[in-house]
Amino acid sequence: MIVLGITGAFVCGKSAVLRFFASRNWFVFDADTVCKSLYTRGNPAILKAVRELFGADVFHSDGTVNLARLGHEAFRQPEKMPRLTAELYPALTEIMRANIEDCRKCGRNGAFEVPLLYEAGFAEFFDAVLAVWAPETLRRLRLRGRGFDDAAFERRSRMQLSADDKLARADFAVINTGGLNDLDAQLLKLCENF
Repeated sequence: MIVLGITGAFVCGKSAVLRFFASRNWFVFDADTVCKSLYTRGNPAILKAVRELFGADVFHSDGTVNLARLGHEAFRQPEKMPRLTAELYPALTEIMRANIEDCRKCGRNGAFEVPLLYEAGFAEFFDAVLAVWAPETLRRLRLRGRGFDDAAFERRSRMQLSADDKLARADFAVINTGGLNDLDAQLLKLCENF
């Protein structure tokens, strides 16, 4: 039984890795999805911080956070992110720790996708860390395919450790330069360790 933290730079393929583990009946946890739910569930401290930092324009008319607008503003004004994460991370940490504890109690393998795992100091929560890596040229192409330009790539890059740094720190790695079959083959080989 293992509780595995999964990290990597943006558009490296972390979500594909998480889907692989889900298909093998592992417990899976997606930190980005949990964070989005914290914005939309109406956590008062988080909503207050969002409003103070980014104004009313990042809210829908019903008072919920417009995640697309918030994401745009957050990448445009990265200097404001430490204050927002100071409100967000304690709630995320509590939820993540409870899920890790549940995995350990049940003896079930867990795969936790946490893009900013090292930046947030979460590595110590896990038995091991798996980095998903892809070269910058490929990641730029993938991001363009999602409708983002090179300026967006640069803004995102400045807000996190490099793909190479994450790879160097991890216990395990998969190199995502091929298709899903290649990625699955690497992950099947990796699972022989658990």
